[in-house]
Amino acid sequence: MEKDNIVEIPIPPGIPQSIIFRVVETCGVDYRIKRDPVLNMEYPVLSGYPEQIEDAKRYLKLFTEVKLVLRDIALLGRRYKTVAKIYTEDEELRHILSIVSQDIANRNWIELCEEKPISGECETLEICEKKVYIYV
Repeated sequence: MEKDNIVEIPIPPGIPQSIIFRVVETCGVDYRIKRDPVLNMEYPVLSGYPEQIEDAKRYLKLFTEVKLVLRDIALLGRRYKTVAKIYTEDEELRHILSIVSQDIANRNWIELCEEKPISGECETLEICEKKVYIYV
């Protein structure tokens, strides 16, 4: 990368390492720890070209929200001893669901569907303005 076009953004506190590295893999940005000499503290940053950083911002939000939703669905599935079938029509979101589902506990209570299930009660959620259907 050329030094002239490099943009850096600090990563907000509380973002899990698994999400940070999924974003690094997906967007092709660099991850590093930067030191602030004035405050005498270190903080993580993502660096890359402006287009990559814009994608990274979007994916940070998307990966984080998907992980939170899947974690809660898996927890409820375990509590009520039922497998939740998750379907979305959005191809990008389906890909992200498949990636993030590998990083959560209780993933055996979640099933990602390629086709819309024809039976079961359905609940609709919106994740970053994209619809996700959950069948139980």
